[in-house]
Formats: sequence, C-alpha cells, structure tokens
Amino acid sequence: MNTDITKELILDNFANKTTPLQRKQIDNWLQNTSNEELYYKWLEEWENSNFEYSPDSQVLTERFKNFLNLNSEAPIVRQPSKILGRKSIIVKWSIAASILLFLSIGLWLFQDSIIYTTYRTAYGEVKSFVLIDGTQVTLNANSSFKVPRWGFGDSKREVYLTGEADFSVTHSSTNQKFIVKTDKNFEVVVLGTEFSVFARPRGANIVLKKGKVLVNYKEGKIAKRLIMKPGELVTFNKYNQALLKPVIQPSNFSLWKEKRFVFEETQLSDVAQMLEETYGLKVTINNRELAERKIMGSFRAENVDELLYTISELLDINVIRQEDKVQLSEK
Repeated sequence: MNTDITKELILDNFANKTTPLQRKQIDNWLQNTSNEELYYKWLEEWENSNFEYSPDSQVLTERFKNFLNLNSEAPIVRQPSKILGRKSIIVKWSIAASILLFLSIGLWLFQDSIIYTTYRTAYGEVKSFVLIDGTQVTLNANSSFKVPRWGFGDSKREVYLTGEADFSVTHSSTNQKFIVKTDKNFEVVVLGTEFSVFARPRGANIVLKKGKVLVNYKEGKIAKRLIMKPGELVTFNKYNQALLKPVIQPSNFSLWKEKRFVFEETQLSDVAQMLEETYGLKVTINNRELAERKIMGSFRAENVDELLYTISELLDINVIRQEDKVQLSEK
C-alpha cells in the first residue's frame, strides 16, 4: 500500500494517536533505511516539545543513601504498625532505587545504539548508502560505520569507521569539515573530495582521488599532521609512522566496489590476511617459501570461491577449502 508518511502522522504516532493500520504503514515506511534519519529528527523535535519525567539516578541514589543513614541511627519504635510502615517505606525506596539503577545501566550499555546510526557489512558483503548531507559512502566487507543520529551537519560532520570504506564527500554551503575518525590513531579531515580509508588490524592507509585532505595522527605520544594531494597514498606501519608516496592508479584501491582485485607484487601471506578480513576465512600456508611468493594481476571475482580458484591458477598451487578453513600448498 502506497501511503504518504507525513510529519504530522509521525508526531501523532509518538503521542499514541495513530491507528493500528497507520502504525503498520509507518513500520513499512521505516523498512527503507533512508527514512531513518528523518524519523529520528522528528522524534527529537517531538521530545523537545513534550518533556517527560527523566529521573537523575545518581541524585536519587544519594538521597536513598542519606535516608538509610538517617534512619539507621533513629530509636526503634515498638509499635508494630509503625515498624511495618517504616519497613514498607524502605522496601518501596529499595525497589525504586533498584529500578533506577537498572535503567542507568541499560542506558549506559546501549548509549552507542541510541546516539549513533550504525551501518555494518558481513563477510563478503559490500553496501552503499547516502548520508543526510548528500555524502556517498561505500562500505567494504566486514566493516562498520557510525554516524550521529542528531546534530550531524548542524555544527560538524564527524563519522567513525572500522574497516574499509570509499567516500565521495559533498561540499557544504557553510564550508563545514567532514571528519572520518578511526581507532587506528588517525583521522581524515576534508571539505569535499573523494578518497578511500583502510583501517584494519594489519595496517591502515588513505588514498586520495580528488580534492585535498588533512590527516591528523599520533606517532607514539606526538601529534602530527600531513596534507595529501590527489594521487597520493599514505600508509601507517605498526608504530603509526606515516609514509606518503604517489600512486599511478588511486582508483585501484577501491575496485573492490566492482568486485575486482588488483595485486601488485603482493605476497601470498598478505593475500591470506585479506581473505581473513574480507571473507572470514582461516587461511593456512604450509611453508614460508610459499607464503613469500608474490602474485600480480587484475581480475574480477563474484565470490570467494572464484577468487580462490583464480589464485590457485595464477600461482599454480593447491587450494583446499572446508567451510571457513582454507589450506594453500605447493602442487
């Protein structure tokens, strides 16, 4: 059923004024992830104009402690009815404090999912989406990307990446910076440009295709920065030392969007790590000499089995796969 979902209808839903049919229509509308940002924006507007009781658990807990301290030294009253009343009050306060404590713990545990919209990809999955500011993001396999539910684009544009992604950032009318933060002790600051970011356990790199970016990073405890120009690659080693160098084809670093793979004198051990990161495979190479063999070429593979077959043909080796375990050996 095609139904226009209006702001008034959503606000009525927040106020419990919608019918079951309307709620069903809203649920169907929310199946489209592009509607989520608008939904949470209207939710924030509604909450700001419809304040509800929000208990301060820390203050109430302190009040409860003071209550117990004051009453622990009070003289004992022998009248059964008053003793029962006091016990009843203590029980009620205990229940209230317990509920507030559990609510506080719950909010703390789930604050990340409340504050951010998180996009995730499974092994072997590539996903593209457009942010509310028009920025296009393509997320590679086994990666996650977080964007604030509220305030994004108002005063700043900060996002968080774990894994690998390709960005085409839209320039804002207020020249607002777009910042990609990672857990690898570096961040990328841009205004409007195209670039790729790789941030995985085995290393990290940034490739700039268009525009200009500023990279802030830490080498030990020392804060450093560098500016990249189009056609440059920055790689970080395990000490987070940066190496800046030009590349002939920067677009090769995001060919995974088209299910293409480019290897330029790449050791088989590095290919094995890529298979683990992208497809969740546990790869075993039976000797050091084979692990150091290099592979070179560009090819397309629709799935991991096609990729493994191509590797076996290029290197003339045996590739045996059993579920998520892969063994590479000489013929």
